[in-house]
Amino acid sequence: MTPGNRRVSVAQSVVDAEGAPTPVPVPAKRPAWSRFFSVLRTGLGIALVVGVSVGAAWALRRHVMTSPRFSVREFRVVGNEMRPTPGLVAESGLAIGANIFAADLDAARSKILADPWVSEASLMRRLRKAAALVALGDTYLASADGEPFKKIELNDPVDLPVVTGLRPESLAEDRVETTRTIRRAIDLALEFEHGELAKRVALQEVHVASDGVFTLVVGHAALQLVLGGPPFRRKLDQAARVVAELDRRGAAAGAIMLDNEARPERVVVRIR
Repeated sequence: MTPGNRRVSVAQSVVDAEGAPTPVPVPAKRPAWSRFFSVLRTGLGIALVVGVSVGAAWALRRHVMTSPRFSVREFRVVGNEMRPTPGLVAESGLAIGANIFAADLDAARSKILADPWVSEASLMRRLRKAAALVALGDTYLASADGEPFKKIELNDPVDLPVVTGLRPESLAEDRVETTRTIRRAIDLALEFEHGELAKRVALQEVHVASDGVFTLVVGHAALQLVLGGPPFRRKLDQAARVVAELDRRGAAAGAIMLDNEARPERVVVRIR
Protein backbone atom coordinates (compact mmCIF):
# COMPACT_ATOMS: atom_id res chain seq x y z
CA MET A 1 0.00 0.00 0.00
CA THR A 2 1.49 3.29 -1.09
CA PRO A 3 1.75 6.31 1.20
CA GLY A 4 -0.73 8.10 -1.00
CA ASN A 5 -3.55 5.70 -0.37
CA ARG A 6 -2.67 4.65 3.19
CA ARG A 7 -5.40 5.65 5.70
CA VAL A 8 -4.09 7.22 8.92
CA SER A 9 -6.23 7.91 12.01
CA VAL A 10 -5.14 11.32 13.29
CA ALA A 11 -6.97 10.71 16.52
CA GLN A 12 -4.73 7.74 17.26
CA SER A 13 -1.30 9.44 17.15
CA VAL A 14 0.48 12.69 17.83
CA VAL A 15 4.02 13.78 17.08
CA ASP A 16 6.36 14.28 20.00
CA ALA A 17 9.16 16.86 20.23
CA GLU A 18 11.57 14.62 18.25
CA GLY A 19 9.10 14.00 15.45
CA ALA A 20 8.24 10.44 16.49
CA PRO A 21 4.61 9.43 16.57
CA THR A 22 3.21 8.74 20.01
CA PRO A 23 0.08 6.60 20.37
CA VAL A 24 -2.89 8.22 22.05
CA PRO A 25 -5.62 6.01 23.47
CA VAL A 26 -8.96 6.43 21.74
CA PRO A 27 -11.92 6.74 24.14
CA ALA A 28 -14.24 3.83 23.89
CA LYS A 29 -17.58 4.62 22.32
CA ARG A 30 -20.38 4.66 24.91
CA PRO A 31 -23.07 2.07 24.38
CA ALA A 32 -26.45 3.29 23.24
CA TRP A 33 -28.11 2.17 26.50
CA SER A 34 -25.66 4.31 28.53
CA ARG A 35 -26.45 7.41 26.49
CA PHE A 36 -30.16 6.69 26.88
CA PHE A 37 -29.98 6.51 30.70
CA SER A 38 -27.87 9.67 30.80
CA VAL A 39 -30.51 11.56 28.84
CA LEU A 40 -33.21 10.00 30.99
CA ARG A 41 -31.48 11.15 34.20
CA THR A 42 -31.23 14.70 32.85
CA GLY A 43 -34.88 14.69 31.86
CA LEU A 44 -35.93 13.41 35.28
CA GLY A 45 -33.85 16.13 36.97
CA ILE A 46 -35.55 18.84 34.93
CA ALA A 47 -38.96 17.30 35.56
CA LEU A 48 -38.25 17.18 39.30
CA VAL A 49 -37.25 20.86 39.42
CA VAL A 50 -40.32 21.89 37.44
CA GLY A 51 -42.53 19.69 39.61
CA VAL A 52 -41.18 21.15 42.86
CA SER A 53 -41.56 24.72 41.55
CA VAL A 54 -45.13 24.15 40.42
CA GLY A 55 -45.97 22.45 43.71
CA ALA A 56 -44.49 25.29 45.77
CA ALA A 57 -46.37 27.90 43.74
CA TRP A 58 -49.62 25.97 44.14
CA ALA A 59 -49.12 25.62 47.91
CA LEU A 60 -48.33 29.33 48.25
CA ARG A 61 -51.41 30.32 46.27
CA ARG A 62 -53.60 27.99 48.31
CA HIS A 63 -52.23 29.47 51.55
CA VAL A 64 -52.80 33.05 50.40
CA MET A 65 -56.32 32.32 49.21
CA THR A 66 -57.44 30.34 52.27
CA SER A 67 -55.47 31.62 55.26
CA PRO A 68 -57.44 33.72 57.78
CA ARG A 69 -54.41 36.03 57.85
CA PHE A 70 -55.63 37.45 54.53
CA SER A 71 -59.28 37.88 55.40
CA VAL A 72 -60.99 41.29 55.20
CA ARG A 73 -61.08 42.78 58.69
CA GLU A 74 -62.42 46.28 58.16
CA PHE A 75 -63.54 48.81 55.56
CA ARG A 76 -62.37 52.40 55.53
CA VAL A 77 -64.45 54.80 53.45
CA VAL A 78 -63.58 58.47 52.92
CA GLY A 79 -65.51 61.22 51.15
CA ASN A 80 -68.93 59.66 51.76
CA GLU A 81 -70.85 62.72 52.93
CA MET A 82 -74.34 61.61 51.86
CA ARG A 83 -74.06 57.83 52.20
CA PRO A 84 -73.10 56.00 55.44
CA THR A 85 -70.22 53.55 55.31
CA PRO A 86 -72.31 50.43 56.15
CA GLY A 87 -74.65 51.23 53.26
CA LEU A 88 -71.84 51.60 50.74
CA VAL A 89 -70.17 48.40 51.95
CA ALA A 90 -73.45 46.53 51.60
CA GLU A 91 -73.91 47.87 48.06
CA SER A 92 -70.39 46.77 47.11
CA GLY A 93 -71.08 43.12 47.87
CA LEU A 94 -67.87 42.89 49.89
CA ALA A 95 -67.95 41.35 53.36
CA ILE A 96 -65.88 41.05 56.51
CA GLY A 97 -64.09 37.71 56.60
CA ALA A 98 -63.83 37.26 52.83
CA ASN A 99 -60.39 36.68 51.34
CA ILE A 100 -58.86 40.02 50.45
CA PHE A 101 -57.27 38.68 47.26
CA ALA A 102 -60.44 36.96 46.09
CA ALA A 103 -62.45 40.18 46.39
CA ASP A 104 -63.51 41.49 42.96
CA LEU A 105 -62.85 45.21 43.32
CA ASP A 106 -63.94 46.03 39.77
CA ALA A 107 -67.35 44.45 40.34
CA ALA A 108 -67.64 46.15 43.73
CA ARG A 109 -66.82 49.51 42.20
CA SER A 110 -69.48 49.07 39.52
CA LYS A 111 -72.08 48.33 42.18
CA ILE A 112 -71.12 51.39 44.21
CA LEU A 113 -71.24 53.63 41.13
CA ALA A 114 -74.83 52.54 40.60
CA ASP A 115 -75.72 54.58 43.71
CA PRO A 116 -77.05 57.97 42.51
CA TRP A 117 -75.17 59.75 45.31
CA VAL A 118 -71.81 58.40 44.11
CA SER A 119 -70.12 60.11 41.18
CA GLU A 120 -66.72 58.40 41.42
CA ALA A 121 -65.22 55.57 43.45
CA SER A 122 -61.77 54.11 43.89
CA LEU A 123 -61.21 50.84 45.74
CA MET A 124 -57.89 49.44 46.94
CA ARG A 125 -56.58 46.63 49.09
CA ARG A 126 -54.54 47.62 52.10
CA LEU A 127 -52.55 44.94 53.89
CA ARG A 128 -51.70 45.62 57.52
CA LYS A 129 -48.05 45.72 58.51
CA ALA A 130 -47.15 44.56 61.99
CA ALA A 131 -45.12 47.11 63.97
CA ALA A 132 -45.11 45.60 67.47
CA LEU A 133 -46.07 42.68 69.67
CA VAL A 134 -48.45 43.72 72.44
CA ALA A 135 -49.09 41.69 75.59
CA LEU A 136 -52.81 41.95 76.39
CA GLY A 137 -53.35 38.65 78.15
CA ASP A 138 -52.73 37.03 74.78
CA THR A 139 -50.03 38.44 72.52
CA TYR A 140 -51.30 40.52 69.63
CA LEU A 141 -49.75 42.00 66.52
CA ALA A 142 -50.29 45.75 66.35
CA SER A 143 -50.04 48.07 63.36
CA ALA A 144 -48.00 51.30 63.35
CA ASP A 145 -51.10 53.28 64.34
CA GLY A 146 -51.32 51.26 67.56
CA GLU A 147 -54.24 49.05 66.57
CA PRO A 148 -53.99 45.42 67.79
CA PHE A 149 -55.40 43.52 64.84
CA LYS A 150 -54.78 39.81 65.47
CA LYS A 151 -53.49 37.29 67.95
CA ILE A 152 -50.03 36.06 67.08
CA GLU A 153 -49.88 32.72 65.27
CA LEU A 154 -47.22 30.36 64.01
CA ASN A 155 -45.17 31.95 61.18
CA ASP A 156 -46.20 35.49 62.17
CA PRO A 157 -43.31 37.97 62.52
CA VAL A 158 -41.75 38.07 65.99
CA ASP A 159 -38.70 40.29 65.44
CA LEU A 160 -40.66 43.33 66.61
CA PRO A 161 -40.71 45.66 69.63
CA VAL A 162 -42.58 44.12 72.57
CA VAL A 163 -45.05 46.31 74.47
CA THR A 164 -45.99 45.17 77.98
CA GLY A 165 -47.81 46.52 81.03
CA LEU A 166 -51.28 47.00 79.52
CA ARG A 167 -54.22 45.30 81.19
CA PRO A 168 -56.07 42.72 79.04
CA GLU A 169 -59.38 44.53 79.59
CA SER A 170 -58.02 47.95 78.59
CA LEU A 171 -59.09 47.53 74.96
CA ALA A 172 -62.69 46.89 75.93
CA GLU A 173 -62.75 49.73 78.47
CA ASP A 174 -61.14 52.45 76.34
CA ARG A 175 -59.97 51.31 72.93
CA VAL A 176 -59.06 54.81 71.73
CA GLU A 177 -56.77 55.56 74.67
CA THR A 178 -55.22 52.08 74.63
CA THR A 179 -54.49 52.39 70.92
CA ARG A 180 -52.94 55.81 71.53
CA THR A 181 -50.70 54.36 74.26
CA ILE A 182 -49.55 51.50 72.04
CA ARG A 183 -48.78 53.94 69.24
CA ARG A 184 -46.73 56.06 71.65
CA ALA A 185 -44.81 52.95 72.74
CA ILE A 186 -44.09 52.05 69.11
CA ASP A 187 -42.90 55.60 68.41
CA LEU A 188 -40.63 55.40 71.46
CA ALA A 189 -39.15 52.13 70.20
CA LEU A 190 -38.41 53.74 66.83
CA GLU A 191 -36.88 56.78 68.54
CA PHE A 192 -34.62 54.48 70.55
CA GLU A 193 -33.53 52.57 67.44
CA HIS A 194 -32.42 55.82 65.78
CA GLY A 195 -30.42 56.98 68.82
CA GLU A 196 -26.85 56.44 69.98
CA LEU A 197 -27.78 53.99 72.72
CA ALA A 198 -29.05 51.45 70.18
CA LYS A 199 -25.44 51.06 68.99
CA ARG A 200 -24.51 49.68 72.42
CA VAL A 201 -27.53 47.70 73.56
CA ALA A 202 -30.57 46.16 71.90
CA LEU A 203 -34.12 47.03 72.85
CA GLN A 204 -35.91 44.17 74.58
CA GLU A 205 -39.19 45.66 75.78
CA VAL A 206 -41.27 48.82 76.12
CA HIS A 207 -43.15 48.71 79.41
CA VAL A 208 -46.08 51.02 80.09
CA ALA A 209 -47.08 51.35 83.75
CA SER A 210 -50.62 52.10 84.84
CA ASP A 211 -49.58 55.67 85.76
CA GLY A 212 -48.31 56.30 82.22
CA VAL A 213 -44.60 55.90 82.99
CA PHE A 214 -42.65 54.42 80.07
CA THR A 215 -39.70 52.14 80.79
CA LEU A 216 -37.34 50.62 78.25
CA VAL A 217 -35.69 47.29 78.99
CA VAL A 218 -32.44 47.05 77.01
CA GLY A 219 -29.48 44.72 76.60
CA HIS A 220 -28.94 41.11 77.67
CA ALA A 221 -28.66 42.28 81.30
CA ALA A 222 -32.19 43.79 81.11
CA LEU A 223 -31.13 47.32 82.06
CA GLN A 224 -34.20 49.44 82.84
CA LEU A 225 -34.38 53.00 81.53
CA VAL A 226 -37.23 54.64 83.44
CA LEU A 227 -38.21 57.55 81.20
CA GLY A 228 -41.52 58.75 82.57
CA GLY A 229 -43.65 60.48 79.95
CA PRO A 230 -42.86 62.11 76.59
CA PRO A 231 -40.97 63.84 75.08
CA PHE A 232 -38.24 61.19 75.11
CA ARG A 233 -35.43 62.42 72.85
CA ARG A 234 -33.52 64.35 75.53
CA LYS A 235 -33.95 61.51 78.03
CA LEU A 236 -32.63 58.93 75.56
CA ASP A 237 -29.59 61.08 74.78
CA GLN A 238 -29.00 61.50 78.50
CA ALA A 239 -29.28 57.73 79.02
CA ALA A 240 -26.71 57.14 76.27
CA ARG A 241 -24.20 59.42 78.02
CA VAL A 242 -24.78 57.71 81.37
CA VAL A 243 -24.33 54.22 79.90
CA ALA A 244 -21.12 55.31 78.15
CA GLU A 245 -19.75 56.64 81.44
CA LEU A 246 -20.69 53.46 83.28
CA ASP A 247 -18.93 51.40 80.62
CA ARG A 248 -15.84 53.59 80.99
CA ARG A 249 -15.81 52.94 84.73
CA GLY A 250 -16.49 49.25 84.33
CA ALA A 251 -19.73 49.53 86.31
CA ALA A 252 -23.05 47.83 85.61
CA ALA A 253 -26.39 49.42 86.35
CA GLY A 254 -29.70 47.72 87.00
CA ALA A 255 -31.78 50.82 86.38
CA ILE A 256 -31.33 54.42 85.25
CA MET A 257 -34.05 56.78 86.44
CA LEU A 258 -34.71 59.70 84.08
CA ASP A 259 -38.30 60.43 85.09
CA ASN A 260 -37.75 63.44 87.37
CA GLU A 261 -39.91 65.99 85.57
CA ALA A 262 -39.28 68.71 88.20
CA ARG A 263 -35.49 68.37 87.86
CA PRO A 264 -34.88 66.85 84.40
CA GLU A 265 -31.09 67.20 84.76
CA ARG A 266 -31.15 64.83 87.75
CA VAL A 267 -30.43 61.16 86.96
CA VAL A 268 -30.48 58.35 89.51
CA VAL A 269 -28.48 55.21 88.76
CA ARG A 270 -29.00 51.94 90.58
CA ILE A 271 -25.78 49.94 90.45
CA ARG A 272 -26.03 46.16 90.40
